Amino acid sequence: MAVAAGGPPLDRLAELAESMPAGEWRARSDAAQAVACYLACHPRVAAVRYPGLTSDSDYQRASSTLRCGFGPWVDVCLAGGEKPGWLRLDVTDADAPAWVCRLEALLAER
Repeated sequence: MAVAAGGPPLDRLAELAESMPAGEWRARSDAAQAVACYLACHPRVAAVRYPGLTSDSDYQRASSTLRCGFGPWVDVCLAGGEKPGWLRLDVTDADAPAWVCRLEALLAER
């Protein structure tokens, strides 16, 4: 999914948190945090927006408004390529290692 570079919107994340069972929110948030940290260090990634990263411009506000995690959405801009642009990853399960393996395979193709 293509997105703007503004990062996941905090108001929509708060709404999503309210609509999701607390355990699922926490598990998906934890997995997304791991995915965001992995992507932030990857040489084929130009930028990452995730409110759980201390380097993110929304971190302070997110840490005071979101509870039990920062949500499942990670915005990423891949480096290089013909059409660099932002993509939103929706971490749909709590299996962070599987996400990292899938992303590593995707990034190896670029």
